[in-house]
Amino acid sequence: MFGEEGSGARFEVGAPGDWVIAARFEPNLEPPSDSIDGGRRFWLSDTQIDLRCGGQAWFSRVVAEVVTADGLQPIGQISVDFEPSYERLILHHVRILRAGETREIEIRPLVSVLRRERDLERAMYDGRYTAHLVVPDVRVGDIVDYSYTLHGAHPSFRGLFGAEFGLQWSCWVAQTRVRLLADEERTFDTRTWNEAPAPKVSLLEAGGREWLWNVINQPGVRSEQNVPGWIRDRMALRLADHATWADIVALFAPSYETSGALPDDLEARAVEIESQAADQSARAVAALRLVQHGLRYHSVSLGDGGFAPRSIEHIWAVRAGDCKDSSRLLAALLRRLGLEADPALVHTWLGQDIKDDPPAPNAFNHCIVRTRVAGRTYWLDATRYPQGGALESVSQARYGWALPLVEGAALEAMGEDTPTPICDAKERFELEPAPDGAGRLTIDTHYRGWRADDIRRRLASEGPDAIARSYREYYERFFGAVTELAPMTVDDDVEANVIRIGERYALARPWERIDENRGRFQPLDDIFAPHLTTQRSAKRRTPIDLGTPRSLSVETLIKLPHAIRVTPWDDVFEAPGVRASSRLEPADQTGTLFRLARGLTISRTEVRPEDAEALFNLREGAINASVVITDTKDKPKATSGFQLGEVNLDYRVIWVVFWLLIVIGGQVFSRIN
Repeated sequence: MFGEEGSGARFEVGAPGDWVIAARFEPNLEPPSDSIDGGRRFWLSDTQIDLRCGGQAWFSRVVAEVVTADGLQPIGQISVDFEPSYERLILHHVRILRAGETREIEIRPLVSVLRRERDLERAMYDGRYTAHLVVPDVRVGDIVDYSYTLHGAHPSFRGLFGAEFGLQWSCWVAQTRVRLLADEERTFDTRTWNEAPAPKVSLLEAGGREWLWNVINQPGVRSEQNVPGWIRDRMALRLADHATWADIVALFAPSYETSGALPDDLEARAVEIESQAADQSARAVAALRLVQHGLRYHSVSLGDGGFAPRSIEHIWAVRAGDCKDSSRLLAALLRRLGLEADPALVHTWLGQDIKDDPPAPNAFNHCIVRTRVAGRTYWLDATRYPQGGALESVSQARYGWALPLVEGAALEAMGEDTPTPICDAKERFELEPAPDGAGRLTIDTHYRGWRADDIRRRLASEGPDAIARSYREYYERFFGAVTELAPMTVDDDVEANVIRIGERYALARPWERIDENRGRFQPLDDIFAPHLTTQRSAKRRTPIDLGTPRSLSVETLIKLPHAIRVTPWDDVFEAPGVRASSRLEPADQTGTLFRLARGLTISRTEVRPEDAEALFNLREGAINASVVITDTKDKPKATSGFQLGEVNLDYRVIWVVFWLLIVIGGQVFSRIN
């Protein structure tokens, strides 16, 4: 019984296997007042996996209620993704429960099989299909119940199983159940989070064992702001066949073999590198740039392609590949040049915590290269096009822990970055009198390290004109019409990995008009609010993600049309892993030029929950250490000149106010962020 579209992808409609034990569904719990999520209420999430006799079948069932009109759209359509090269989809049932009666929906005529490459614009093709069904005649108050089974496992895993299950959602769920069946001799390693329950384990009459996790009436947990990707903040379970990391290496390493000869034209490039770069450090950088510039990113993850690279000959011939391909090619080239180099598997957001996970073949989502030069280890990512700097300053890929594909290897700590100076900017505002006076702005920005790589990538993909336009539009959000007084300049020192960008603008409205007599000016915050985005909460439960360690500084000169007196300050705010500074001082003896210097150093990737209060205090203190300049006209009769140093109602008066800012909302866009 097959449904089939022009794509050739097939699905079946039929009953679940006799190994499936249907959860008894009765909406007899009293849902809490906060049980509604997007107009829906979830009554059952049931997952059952059968691994007996070397196979894999994955049964899923969801029961959800339409509580308000907002829930009609998400509940009224069902989508199941599958990879037809190794997975077989069987749709079991779609039912609507309404006013105590159950209506069975005929599935086959309603299903469309779609080929949807979700990352097509990123040159990533995974070959997955989507069986999509629009449930007819769904109304508010209905309960929709559907189930399906996927048969088959990824061929690259060679029968090793690994999966992670959420036992708690962001919203209330009446029942969440995970049931696993396996042969009696099969053993699993598990890891749990947030007091996930132990399983009920029993022997099956038909042979094998059953593990059952059953969670009833579980309240939802809303994630806090800026939780690190490797933190599980809800009840969860990770389970995998008993194995070692050396077993995982043995599974994948043969696909990354690099002992063969290089293609002739690549060999010629290797000889060229040897002749031009005398030491290993220079050769490593030359090889990295050759691969980064020579290969365009193109990922085809069909079948084994999701976990195995193609041959070196093919990769170099087509000049395209994904992280696996580029890492295999780079490792082969580095070895040909006499360097120690190995592909290494990493996870880009779970990697900081992976050392405590059970070893599993699906534990990684990215591949890089580990190389050693003069006793020092470097982690190079051949997909980070383009990178500047000598080997010692090339921005390394650091994801916590890596698994080098070397026989017998175990996880290896990747080390931590010291705070990299990524940006220092000098800006100068020259202001005419408020409230309607114009102004000029000159900016000189130096981007360094990985931030320079980012800018270089933008320059290559968008072009200088597009970046200049985006910078100009950024300032227009604050200062009205902005006119370039000179084209944006770009100076790229690739070897030092520094990009200097120069900008000169005329500002139509630098003063924020308060009324017909008064205007207010405040320099933009390109440091504190954009990089310290986590707002205060009463009690932080989870760590706060700070991102890659880095440092930034901005020096702002403000040239005023009047001499004023101010009280300088030099404030420093500190919290574990974070230091912010703000200093205001006269820049000359005229009383019309002032310097505001701000700096931020982040030396950790995260802040512990117990240190959150210190970070909140730092954030608020740093943002509040700003300056607001208010220029006030006198009566309309005063039309000429300014009397400096006096406070007189017959003359304009200008003063500096320390403005208490209450920052509300999400991350503030910053041009230098």
